[in-house]
Amino acid sequence: MLDLYGYLKTTTNYKKLQIHDLLFIEYKCLVNEVKAGIWSQSNYFVFVTSGKKMWRSIYEDYVVEAGDSLFVKKGANLVHQYFDEDYCALMVFIPDEFIKKFIQRFAAIVTKSASNEEHPTDAVIRVQLDTYLEGYINSLAAFLGSPSYPDKNLLQLKFEELLLNIFTNPIHQTLAEYLLSITKEQSAQLQQVMEENFAYCLNLEQYASLCHMSLSSFKRNFQDIYKTSPGKWLSNKRLDLAAHLLTTTDKAVNIIGFECGFEEPSSFIRAFKQRFSVTPLQYRDA
Repeated sequence: MLDLYGYLKTTTNYKKLQIHDLLFIEYKCLVNEVKAGIWSQSNYFVFVTSGKKMWRSIYEDYVVEAGDSLFVKKGANLVHQYFDEDYCALMVFIPDEFIKKFIQRFAAIVTKSASNEEHPTDAVIRVQLDTYLEGYINSLAAFLGSPSYPDKNLLQLKFEELLLNIFTNPIHQTLAEYLLSITKEQSAQLQQVMEENFAYCLNLEQYASLCHMSLSSFKRNFQDIYKTSPGKWLSNKRLDLAAHLLTTTDKAVNIIGFECGFEEPSSFIRAFKQRFSVTPLQYRDA
């Protein structure tokens, strides 16, 4: 899978503004780019300016066109581009650490927007544009189009401005709740990362990175939480999802295998038969 955040931080193909791990970028891709698996160790906003694209979480598809916006949690997704026109978007990458410091700095404001209830969210959250966010997008486009590089302090304020927009408008309550959840203890973070990303072809080092842990700490914490090894847990979760898709969709076996984290159809069929004693096709026809 493509490390989207790592790639965009180092590439020179796009207009971008960067301060430390914070990144504004004007992303453009041509119509010949079709489908890919991506992952990012940083959360990011997507403000679509033209074209059409789909983000797929494990359970839902999110199609966006010009004028639409998404917040994508750190982790992995499958993305699909349509052929109508070139896809372009303004993207804002905001790592967990910046969000935590923001919440501490603006505790009084953040507390007012906190809800007594926590609503479960998917790995992708649709963002409803309001007047303030529309103005923010326009100002961001102006920043990216400026011939001179803005002051770093001003640039950091632009990231804080975006988060203030989210925390001070009730229509963004769901997203605000997720941002607050980033301050929870590591065990809760680990569970969230795993439940939202188990179906993707990430290795254990990448899962550990998403949890901000060393590999050894990740394995130890995982064992404490799930009482099994990451490898066994991932295999069982992926095969359970595959079994569900075989009986609830008409997708081809190789597509289901890919969407459940198996890069090769042969390895998927072998693992499935070992678990269920039948091939995926036999399971579907039973």
